[in-house]
Amino acid sequence: RVLSCGLKDFCAHGGDAAGTAAGDKRVPKIASVVGILGHLASRHAGSIKQELLRMFHESLGSSREHHKATVPFLLQLALMSPTLLATVSPELVDSLKPPVLNQLHQHFSAVPRDELDGVVGVVVHLLCHTSAGALRTLRFLLATAAP
Repeated sequence: RVLSCGLKDFCAHGGDAAGTAAGDKRVPKIASVVGILGHLASRHAGSIKQELLRMFHESLGSSREHHKATVPFLLQLALMSPTLLATVSPELVDSLKPPVLNQLHQHFSAVPRDELDGVVGVVVHLLCHTSAGALRTLRFLLATAAP
């Protein structure tokens, strides 16, 4: 429920790819969401990870407005919480198979170029600041880039 409420608040305050890229702080409840999830992670890390991954995958198959904001919302959470980033990044990388990458491409195809550049910048920043699964991520990038 914490994630659902956080996403609704993120959407209500104009949370989008541009806001995430700028590290926008216009979303008042997001710090509370991060704090609550950080506290819950000590005992419920598996459940939180499962829900974050479910939200990510579910958002790619939908054109509903709050689903369009899910990836920027999750990126914002990861920017604000190294714990959440470490919890989910290895499994997220493992889930990025060709069908999911195609869904991501379709999901962001309508995003204006400047917003997309911002999202890419956030992703690169997160990649540079994660230690959990760093080798796995590097292998994924090399395998994906190879012909």
